[in-house]
Amino acid sequence: MFGLKRQIRMALRSLWRHKLRSALSILGVICGVMTVLAMISIGEGARREAIGQIEQLGTRNIYIKAIDLTEAQKANAVGKWSQGLSVADAQGMKSGCAAIQEIALIREIRASTLAQGQAITPQIIACSANYGALNRLQIAQGRFLTDHDIISRQKVCVVGNSVAMKMGLTGTDGALLRIEEDLFKIVGILKKTDARATKTAAVASRDFNELVFLPLGAETSVHRGDRIASAPSDSPELTEMILQMHSAAHVTKAFPVVKRIMALRHDGVENYQIVVPQALLQQVQKTQRTFNMILGSIAGISLLVGGIGIMNIMLATVVERTREIGVRRAVGATRENIVMQFLIEAVLMTFAGGILGVLAGLGTVGLIASFAGWQAVITSWSILLPLTTSILIGIFFGLYPAYRAAGIDPVAALRNDLS
Repeated sequence: MFGLKRQIRMALRSLWRHKLRSALSILGVICGVMTVLAMISIGEGARREAIGQIEQLGTRNIYIKAIDLTEAQKANAVGKWSQGLSVADAQGMKSGCAAIQEIALIREIRASTLAQGQAITPQIIACSANYGALNRLQIAQGRFLTDHDIISRQKVCVVGNSVAMKMGLTGTDGALLRIEEDLFKIVGILKKTDARATKTAAVASRDFNELVFLPLGAETSVHRGDRIASAPSDSPELTEMILQMHSAAHVTKAFPVVKRIMALRHDGVENYQIVVPQALLQQVQKTQRTFNMILGSIAGISLLVGGIGIMNIMLATVVERTREIGVRRAVGATRENIVMQFLIEAVLMTFAGGILGVLAGLGTVGLIASFAGWQAVITSWSILLPLTTSILIGIFFGLYPAYRAAGIDPVAALRNDLS
C-alpha cells in the first residue's frame, strides 16, 4: 500500500515539520564524521611524511654515524685505541661483508664561506665520489666529484641549488667559492631536490639544496689562519658511512655482520650508531597501524554518541506521534510500513549528517594543513568510511524506536494521544 518513494516523502515531511529538532539530532553525527575524516587524513599525511623521510635514506642502505661521547667515554675510547669512524673501518667492512655493494664516506666540516664578498652559511661536507650516485643526486650544471678529485685532493666543489641561488651570478659552473682562506672552483650545481627535514636524529636526512660538497681529503687543506678549519684534532676521521647493499633483501642479513665487524674493530667502544632505514620503515608502519586504531576508536565514539542522540530523539518522537501511528494503522498500514517509516527517518538524518560532516571535515583538514603546517592526505577511504558508518549507525539506532512504534496497539493509540 505504501511504496518506498511515498514513505521517503512522508519521512522528509515529518523531519521538515520539526526542523530544529532534526538539526540538533544530526549535529552529533556531523561532529563525529568530521572528526573521523580529519583524523584519518592527518594520520595518513603523517604516515606518508614519515615513510617519505625514511625512503629518502634508501631501503638498501645501512648508515653508520659517529656520535659524541662524554669525557669519560672519550678516555675509555682512547685507552682502547678507538678513534671513531675511519676509512679503515670502511675497508674492513668491504672485505668482511660480501653483501655490500658500495660504501660512501662523509665528513662534516665547520668553516666560513664567502661569495661576492658576502658570507653564506651552507653545510659543508667532504665526501667520496660515489656519494652522489648513492643518493641519486642529479646535476643541473657541470659534474659531481670524481675519484681523481679525491686522489689529487683538488680544490673543487659541487654546490646545492639553494647555495647557487644565494651566490647570484657567481653560482654557476666554473665560479669560485671562498672557504676560509682558500678558493674552491665550482665544478657542478645540483638540481633542486625535495627537502624532507625530520626532527628524529636517528633518521636525519640532509637538505642537499643547502650543501657544499668537497672531495674527501681536501678539507684537510682548508685553513683558518694557522689552523685547519675542518674540525678539532680529536674528531673522528669520518662523520658517517653509507653502506649500500646489492638489494633490499640483503639488508636484514648484513646488519648483524656489520654490527659484529664494528664491535670488533672498535673493541666494544660504542662511539658510533648504526641506523637501518628498512627497519625504521617497518617500525613506522607498525606504529601507524596502532595509531590508526586509536584514532578510529576515538572518532568512532564520537559517531556512537551521535547515534545515541538520534535514538533518544526517535523514541521521544514515537511517544509524540502515537495518534499518527494509530491513524495510519487504522487506514491499512502494516507493522512493516511503520518500521520502514521510522527507520527511513533515522537513516535520512544520519545520511544528511554524514554529508555535512564530510564537507565540514574537508574544511577542517584544509584549515589544519594551512595554519598548523601539517601534511594531510584526503583519500576516498577517509570519505567513504565515516559516511558509510553514519548510515549504518542510523540503521542500528533507528531499529529499536521503529519496532517500538510498530508495536503500539492502534486501538489504544486512537483512544489516547499518549501511550
